[in-house]
Amino acid sequence: MAKDIEIFDNRLIILYILQNAKRPLTLNQIVTFCEEFDDITYIDICMYIDSLKKSNYIYEKIENENILYAPTETGLNTLNELLELIPGVDLYNIKKLVNKNYVEVNTEYSINTNIIPIKADEYKVSCFIKDGNDEMINITMYAGTKEQARNISNNWSENAEEIYTKLLELMTNNK
Repeated sequence: MAKDIEIFDNRLIILYILQNAKRPLTLNQIVTFCEEFDDITYIDICMYIDSLKKSNYIYEKIENENILYAPTETGLNTLNELLELIPGVDLYNIKKLVNKNYVEVNTEYSINTNIIPIKADEYKVSCFIKDGNDEMINITMYAGTKEQARNISNNWSENAEEIYTKLLELMTNNK
């Protein structure tokens, strides 16, 4: 019975990580988040993910040949209801560990922009996606106003993966 509770608690930890990551994560990124937990192994994480998928608490999607995991609405609702009720889940320590490892996971994959002033009311906006040290895409665009530069930056931040996927599709199409 104690082992069942521990497994349940650890599945909640995985759900908590996926909720707080703010974006879908790969298995390796989830493992990175769990490195500090002595009692959670790679094999355990694979079993927890499989169990969470079967229960419809998380879903997987394939993006750029990577399998990514994210919580479902049911998973988020269940997590919010149970986190405070289950003994053994030390929320403070989990938050500390997640925040500590968030920087490492976040630098592994990043979407960002740089707005570079050229002269009065002229800007260049560099929009990029990095995966580790590799730059997957870097597009620099001209903006005629500061507002236009901000809009380009905001739209890139919100839609970069869609834009990248569409560009890749258009650029590799053999018509």
